[in-house]
Formats: sequence, C-alpha cells, structure tokens
Amino acid sequence: MEVKPRESIILVNDFDGMKKWYCDVLNFQEVKIFDVDFHYANLENTAGIKLAIGLASEMGVELTDRSKNSVVLQFEVEDVKTFLEYASSHGASTVGEAMYSEKDDFWFGSFADPEGNAHWVVDPNCP
Repeated sequence: MEVKPRESIILVNDFDGMKKWYCDVLNFQEVKIFDVDFHYANLENTAGIKLAIGLASEMGVELTDRSKNSVVLQFEVEDVKTFLEYASSHGASTVGEAMYSEKDDFWFGSFADPEGNAHWVVDPNCP
C-alpha cells in the first residue's frame, strides 16, 4: 500500500489567531478553509510546505504541555539566528538558541509558535 504525503496538522486553541500568525509571520497562504461544521485551514507556502491549522477542541483533543510533543516540524532557512530573532519579534519564543555544529557544518535552533507548538529550524547545510 502506497503512503502519500499530506499536510501536517497543528491543533490550536485560537484558530483565527494561529492561522493568521502562520500566514503573516511564516508566509503561508490559505489554500482552503473549513469553518462551518469545524474549523480547519489548509495552508501552503511558496516552497511547497503544506500545513493545516485545526481547532483542537473540535477534534476532541485537549492540549497540554506542547513542549513534550513527540512529533516536531522542522523548517529550513538560510540564516537560523536571524530567523529566530525575526520569529521572536513576532510572537514566537526561542526554545533553542542558534547553535553551530562544527562536526556537521550546519546551524540549528528551535522556536515555539505563540501557543507553544515547538518547531526545529536548520540551515541548508543540515545533513
């Protein structure tokens, strides 16, 4: 059976606020929105990354300590330090400062969106 990629889903408490944050700060665009029976938005950026924002309460999910998630989204940027500063100035929090791996010759760090969903960020040299 073939498994095909779909969007990763971020469940949130503030549907409109988080949808706006991912669009305004991380440059995603709304592809499709569902807001009649439930709140769910398909987002995509120009690099082809697909995400969805869903209202956790409507999906039967109680959000707890999101820093303990076992699945983390990872994004690639040209300059990790500059990106983390940018994200922090727009409501995100830096979880892991920009660090350089001499062994593997790449920069990495991590941030959390305004609701605490953690994401890793690496530069193009990341293996």
